[in-house]
Amino acid sequence: MDEMKQFIQFKLGLQDYAVEMSSVREIIKPVKVIELLGAPEFVQGIAKVRDGVVTIVDLRKKFVIAPTDEGEPRIMIFESTKETEKIGLWVDDVVEILECNSIEKVPSIIHQGTIKEIIKTNENIIPVINIERLFSDDVLTWLSSADIG
Repeated sequence: MDEMKQFIQFKLGLQDYAVEMSSVREIIKPVKVIELLGAPEFVQGIAKVRDGVVTIVDLRKKFVIAPTDEGEPRIMIFESTKETEKIGLWVDDVVEILECNSIEKVPSIIHQGTIKEIIKTNENIIPVINIERLFSDDVLTWLSSADIG
Protein backbone atom coordinates (compact mmCIF):
# COMPACT_ATOMS: atom_id res chain seq x y z
CA MET A 1 0.00 0.00 0.00
CA ASP A 2 1.25 3.46 -0.90
CA GLU A 3 2.14 6.01 1.77
CA MET A 4 -0.62 8.41 2.91
CA LYS A 5 0.07 12.04 2.05
CA GLN A 6 -1.72 15.19 3.19
CA PHE A 7 -2.78 17.87 0.74
CA ILE A 8 -4.64 21.16 0.90
CA GLN A 9 -7.33 21.28 -1.77
CA PHE A 10 -8.21 24.73 -3.08
CA LYS A 11 -9.95 26.46 -5.97
CA LEU A 12 -8.58 28.72 -8.68
CA GLY A 13 -11.64 29.87 -10.59
CA LEU A 14 -13.95 26.86 -10.70
CA GLN A 15 -11.18 24.23 -10.87
CA ASP A 16 -9.82 22.29 -7.88
CA TYR A 17 -6.08 22.00 -7.29
CA ALA A 18 -3.95 20.84 -4.38
CA VAL A 19 -0.56 21.41 -2.79
CA GLU A 20 1.33 19.26 -0.32
CA MET A 21 0.35 20.31 3.18
CA SER A 22 3.97 20.19 4.38
CA SER A 23 4.89 23.10 2.07
CA VAL A 24 2.22 25.45 3.49
CA ARG A 25 3.26 27.63 6.41
CA GLU A 26 -0.18 29.13 7.10
CA ILE A 27 -3.48 30.13 5.50
CA ILE A 28 -4.82 33.63 6.15
CA LYS A 29 -7.74 35.82 5.15
CA PRO A 30 -6.99 38.41 2.45
CA VAL A 31 -4.96 41.39 3.64
CA LYS A 32 -4.10 44.76 2.12
CA VAL A 33 -1.71 44.27 -0.81
CA ILE A 34 0.62 47.03 -2.00
CA GLU A 35 1.28 46.96 -5.75
CA LEU A 36 4.91 46.94 -6.88
CA LEU A 37 6.21 48.89 -9.85
CA GLY A 38 7.81 46.67 -12.46
CA ALA A 39 6.40 43.43 -11.06
CA PRO A 40 5.09 40.78 -13.45
CA GLU A 41 1.30 41.06 -13.90
CA PHE A 42 0.63 37.92 -11.83
CA VAL A 43 2.47 39.38 -8.80
CA GLN A 44 -0.28 41.25 -6.94
CA GLY A 45 2.27 42.97 -4.73
CA ILE A 46 3.49 42.69 -1.16
CA ALA A 47 1.62 42.40 2.11
CA LYS A 48 2.56 42.71 5.76
CA VAL A 49 1.89 39.42 7.51
CA ARG A 50 2.77 39.31 11.18
CA ASP A 51 6.28 40.79 11.36
CA GLY A 52 7.28 39.97 7.80
CA VAL A 53 6.60 40.92 4.21
CA VAL A 54 5.10 38.37 1.82
CA THR A 55 5.01 38.57 -1.99
CA ILE A 56 1.45 37.76 -3.12
CA VAL A 57 1.05 35.82 -6.37
CA ASP A 58 -2.21 35.36 -8.30
CA LEU A 59 -2.02 32.23 -10.46
CA ARG A 60 -5.34 33.15 -12.06
CA LYS A 61 -3.50 35.98 -13.85
CA LYS A 62 -0.49 33.81 -14.71
CA PHE A 63 -2.60 31.05 -16.28
CA VAL A 64 -5.54 33.22 -17.47
CA ILE A 65 -8.18 31.69 -15.18
CA ALA A 66 -11.41 33.64 -14.72
CA PRO A 67 -11.95 34.62 -11.06
CA THR A 68 -15.11 33.49 -9.32
CA ASP A 69 -17.29 35.02 -6.63
CA GLU A 70 -17.90 31.62 -5.06
CA GLY A 71 -16.07 30.62 -1.89
CA GLU A 72 -13.99 32.62 0.55
CA PRO A 73 -10.67 33.91 -0.85
CA ARG A 74 -7.58 33.03 1.15
CA ILE A 75 -3.83 33.49 0.95
CA MET A 76 -1.69 30.38 1.40
CA ILE A 77 1.79 31.29 2.60
CA PHE A 78 4.52 28.83 1.68
CA GLU A 79 7.69 27.82 3.43
CA SER A 80 10.82 29.12 1.76
CA THR A 81 14.47 28.36 2.23
CA LYS A 82 15.16 32.11 2.28
CA GLU A 83 13.42 34.15 4.97
CA THR A 84 13.27 37.18 2.65
CA GLU A 85 11.39 35.30 -0.08
CA LYS A 86 8.10 34.33 1.53
CA ILE A 87 5.43 33.82 -1.11
CA GLY A 88 1.67 33.87 -0.66
CA LEU A 89 -0.64 32.30 -3.21
CA TRP A 90 -4.03 34.00 -3.63
CA VAL A 91 -6.75 31.33 -4.02
CA ASP A 92 -10.50 31.61 -4.52
CA ASP A 93 -11.33 29.14 -1.74
CA VAL A 94 -9.68 26.54 0.47
CA VAL A 95 -11.84 23.43 0.16
CA GLU A 96 -10.41 20.88 2.58
CA ILE A 97 -7.44 18.91 3.80
CA LEU A 98 -7.14 15.64 1.92
CA GLU A 99 -5.43 12.52 3.18
CA CYS A 100 -4.78 10.34 0.22
CA ASN A 101 -2.67 7.47 -1.03
CA SER A 102 -4.34 7.22 -4.45
CA ILE A 103 -1.83 9.32 -6.36
CA GLU A 104 -0.87 9.03 -10.02
CA LYS A 105 2.25 10.25 -11.76
CA VAL A 106 1.65 12.96 -14.34
CA PRO A 107 1.31 11.39 -17.81
CA SER A 108 4.46 12.00 -19.84
CA ILE A 109 2.48 13.85 -22.53
CA ILE A 110 1.73 16.64 -20.00
CA HIS A 111 4.33 19.31 -19.20
CA GLN A 112 6.16 18.12 -16.09
CA GLY A 113 6.87 21.54 -14.54
CA THR A 114 3.72 22.98 -12.98
CA ILE A 115 1.86 19.78 -12.08
CA LYS A 116 3.68 17.39 -9.75
CA GLU A 117 1.17 14.52 -9.53
CA ILE A 118 -2.56 13.82 -9.66
CA ILE A 119 -4.82 12.85 -6.74
CA LYS A 120 -7.65 10.44 -7.53
CA THR A 121 -10.76 10.69 -5.34
CA ASN A 122 -14.03 8.78 -5.75
CA GLU A 123 -15.59 11.54 -7.82
CA ASN A 124 -12.71 13.65 -9.12
CA ILE A 125 -9.08 14.01 -10.12
CA ILE A 126 -7.11 16.90 -8.64
CA PRO A 127 -3.82 18.18 -10.05
CA VAL A 128 -1.13 18.78 -7.40
CA ILE A 129 0.84 21.95 -8.10
CA ASN A 130 4.62 21.72 -7.86
CA ILE A 131 5.20 24.84 -5.76
CA GLU A 132 9.01 24.66 -5.84
CA ARG A 133 9.11 24.51 -9.65
CA LEU A 134 6.34 27.07 -10.05
CA PHE A 135 7.92 29.72 -7.86
CA SER A 136 11.55 29.03 -8.73
CA ASP A 137 11.03 29.95 -12.37
CA ASP A 138 9.31 33.35 -12.49
CA VAL A 139 8.78 34.80 -9.06
CA LEU A 140 12.07 33.94 -7.41
CA THR A 141 13.98 35.05 -10.52
CA TRP A 142 12.12 38.35 -10.43
CA LEU A 143 12.60 38.73 -6.66
CA SER A 144 16.34 38.12 -6.91
CA SER A 145 16.80 40.35 -9.99
CA ALA A 146 17.20 43.36 -7.72
CA ASP A 147 20.43 41.80 -6.41
CA ILE A 148 21.97 41.56 -9.87
CA GLY A 149 22.20 45.28 -10.74
